[in-house]
Amino acid sequence: MDWLDKISGLAIVLLIISSFVLISSHMGEAGPDMTMSERKAIAANRPAVNDEIAGELKLIKNLIEAGTLDKAGALTLKLVEKYPFEGEPRMIMGDIYMRRQEPLKAMPEYKQAVDLNPDYLDKNTPLFQGKKLKVAVSEALTGIEKVIRLNPDDASINNSRKNVYYLQRKIAGSCS
Repeated sequence: MDWLDKISGLAIVLLIISSFVLISSHMGEAGPDMTMSERKAIAANRPAVNDEIAGELKLIKNLIEAGTLDKAGALTLKLVEKYPFEGEPRMIMGDIYMRRQEPLKAMPEYKQAVDLNPDYLDKNTPLFQGKKLKVAVSEALTGIEKVIRLNPDDASINNSRKNVYYLQRKIAGSCS
């Protein structure tokens, strides 16, 4: 046995000992999965990005309920610019378009919201929006059919159709 074999053997022995120490020191840390009620409680208490966005979202929702959709839309667009990786402003923008009876404009917003936060399609979370999105998709499909009947050569409808079909697939594959 030459010196390289001795060093390799020593390295293997050290790796085995360090693996044993590491594994034994972390034994019992991984507990059983949380129950569904515990997961829901944690998700419900999940804080927003910060208090500013939570307050603004509450204000926007109140404006939507009051029927001032233009002001709510302007505030929501500011939130989308300020927090581009949050799904909630996108979801609210889609809701605004749906209230304006513009389901084709709502689809890209809903698509972006679902991409940013897949929990909107998970029935086991308090963020579930699947039923609302199913209704929006069906209304958008009806709108697409009307546009195609009126103008079958409209190229802009293809992008809308892709968004609708994408959301339809996501909804079908969700936990709902």
